Amino acid sequence: MAGEVNSWNILLEALEDLVLDMFKKFKLKLSHIDYEGIPNMSRGLLEETNDAARLADHMCEHYGPDSAVEVAICVLEGINQRDTADKLKQKSHQDYRQKYREHVAREFHTFKEMNACLGEKVTLSSRYTKLVMVMNPLGRSEQEHEVLSLRQRHAEVEGEGAHFAVTVETLFQPDERGQTPQIIVLVGGAGIGKTVTARKIMLDWARGAIYAQFDYAFYINCREINLSQQENMLSLVDLISACCPCGKTPPEGILASPEKLLFIIDGFDELKFSCDQPKNKLCSDCGERKPVEIILSSLFQKTLLSQSSLLITTRPTALQRLGLCLKEERYAEIIGFSNAEKDEYFHKFFRDEEKAIKAITFVKRNDTLFAMCLVPIMCWTICTVLEQELNEGKDLAQTSRTTTELYVLYLSSLIKRGSDDLKQDMKKFLSRLCCMAADGIWKQKILFHEKEIELYGLNHPILLSLFLSESVVRNRMKCVSVYSFLHLSFQEFFAALFYALEDNKETGEMGMLGKDIKKVLENFSKYDMNWILVVQFLFGLLNEETSKYLVERTGCKISPRAKEDLLKWIQISQGTTSCSGGVIHNLYVFHCLFEIQEETFVSNALERFTGIALKDCILSQYDQMVLSFCVKHWTGLDCFHLDCCSVPLEDHENEFVPGHP
Repeated sequence: MAGEVNSWNILLEALEDLVLDMFKKFKLKLSHIDYEGIPNMSRGLLEETNDAARLADHMCEHYGPDSAVEVAICVLEGINQRDTADKLKQKSHQDYRQKYREHVAREFHTFKEMNACLGEKVTLSSRYTKLVMVMNPLGRSEQEHEVLSLRQRHAEVEGEGAHFAVTVETLFQPDERGQTPQIIVLVGGAGIGKTVTARKIMLDWARGAIYAQFDYAFYINCREINLSQQENMLSLVDLISACCPCGKTPPEGILASPEKLLFIIDGFDELKFSCDQPKNKLCSDCGERKPVEIILSSLFQKTLLSQSSLLITTRPTALQRLGLCLKEERYAEIIGFSNAEKDEYFHKFFRDEEKAIKAITFVKRNDTLFAMCLVPIMCWTICTVLEQELNEGKDLAQTSRTTTELYVLYLSSLIKRGSDDLKQDMKKFLSRLCCMAADGIWKQKILFHEKEIELYGLNHPILLSLFLSESVVRNRMKCVSVYSFLHLSFQEFFAALFYALEDNKETGEMGMLGKDIKKVLENFSKYDMNWILVVQFLFGLLNEETSKYLVERTGCKISPRAKEDLLKWIQISQGTTSCSGGVIHNLYVFHCLFEIQEETFVSNALERFTGIALKDCILSQYDQMVLSFCVKHWTGLDCFHLDCCSVPLEDHENEFVPGHP
């Protein structure tokens, strides 16, 4: 309503600028303007209208407020009143900018949380928590595991000091050389808060809190872009129009000042096409329709709107691919909650000082869990499981000794939410879910479409929503559902369960994936970070107590053969041989043995080895606890060699002494 009044006001001002003769010429031209196929206004009505206010009323009623202004501009240009037309254009653009900001504020004010009920939304401001962000991140390998490397990144940042710290507000500020970046790449692992941060930027911009240098900010979701790829052709103007409120988008006014445009491209890593398109395929015309990969490539490579600014979010795994199509970009990395914010989160969650202290103390003793708490959604998950255990009066140190045990407890909590009637379907559903999870890890796939859900037989009316999160993405006029695990680590957990379970006809008949556990272990041995956590979970799932627990809760049986395969794999391939016996160099092997928590298995696995040789490691308190557990059950250990290894300051009081657990 406010927008309509404003359109009427600026139209009235333009009409009042006309002298009597020009006012009559305006009405005459208006009577046969033939604007976009809309019937002209009645000549009789126009002749009877003798004042500007009444004419503005009639025009807004006939054309609608926004179109009435555009019609007036056309008429003014037609009667050579170009100064008045230009003034009206300028005011119209200012009016549209305000309307667009109001539209963005409404769109980004709320969002749907993970596993929320249909139609249930929360306000973005009530959920947004400030995250640690650094500029110019140290070089990171694409092979680094996004969960396991987070704590190391925090340690690096603390060592670098505040010089590298950055906030959302300062991303586009000039650097020490006075150069203002045009392209910001916001890097972060799965679930770390990239999308929430991008949406918060849109909301804050709309409210005038940040980035006053930009007249327009456009949010482009790469999941939706993938769907647009199925369309024949589109232009950059089409992409912009899709971001705008219903009604006519004024591309001429929007594109007039490209240096005042910000494009937020969210989820580059999810794009299914390359943006490193050849120069001869790129375009420079914003209105030219091309395949979406050409349009996006042209935007990235600056043949389209070269003066515009880009903010691109991506997971680390796609950094190399993204770097091929960008120039002079600046990188910022989201590394999650600070330690203080994690403590604050736990206290807010539990609202009980004693329980909060117990929970956070327990989590700090497990590097993997503590690293995962850097990720907001994982912090919530871990708190949920620990609260369940504490409410039942259990000792966390006994019930959740390993990362695997905590994930099994979370699986148990999901099963409890289902009714007894679902137990019959649970075993079949879990087998198929695990198959899809493992298939996804092999294909580096985290989003699954409805066709794939049907293909794997997962379209159960209740169980599907318990285990997978649904997102609805828009493809022009059509909405499509895609599904994902709550976090990448959950997909890795279920992938490990796939290889741990006994063979059954459910997944066999589907013919999706063979259970060749040796291939998984080969990838682990090659330090393929996609499989590090999968293999650790696999060891943990083979613990005898955990196996029994899973059978009781899910009906799924763990394969005894898997345990034999893992034992042989460590004995044969996880060390170098010398005249005095084998030496283990891979710290992750000890983490795997710690996950299984079985003294006999550890002893048998290590009996052929006589030494440990670790190089360039930072041995955290958790690493020390893991090594201590293994050394305690390793009777043949003769030598322990550390080359350029260190212990963080926070752990000096608990330094590991070989042979003295």
